[in-house]
Amino acid sequence: MRQLTKAQEEIMQLIWDIGECTVGNIRDEIEKRTGSKPPHSTVSAIVLALDKHGFVTHKTYGRTFVYQAAMTREDYGRRSLTNLMKNYFGGSPNRLVAHLAKREDLDLNTINDLLNKLEEE
Repeated sequence: MRQLTKAQEEIMQLIWDIGECTVGNIRDEIEKRTGSKPPHSTVSAIVLALDKHGFVTHKTYGRTFVYQAAMTREDYGRRSLTNLMKNYFGGSPNRLVAHLAKREDLDLNTINDLLNKLEEE
């Protein structure tokens, strides 16, 4: 799976939040969150790249394109985590979890809680 650029991921986060949307809806949401509205051509170019690479799909209504995510945020996160584990931790879930436990200073109670949740699922 292709990895998203930072700009593409920011737009995908908005699409996941908004649901079905146009480039105009995305620009409005960016303006609401940041106070400035990016150029239509910039957002459109990013969304077209997302469409080309299969991250979003679209419906056409005349000259209006309505976009929606082709995968859930959770699916993308799962795939990204798998790639991270493969590329940086030798494909070892144990090394990834050990790294997180050390880096985040997880105490034994937190680790046990996580293990219990995994066993429940």
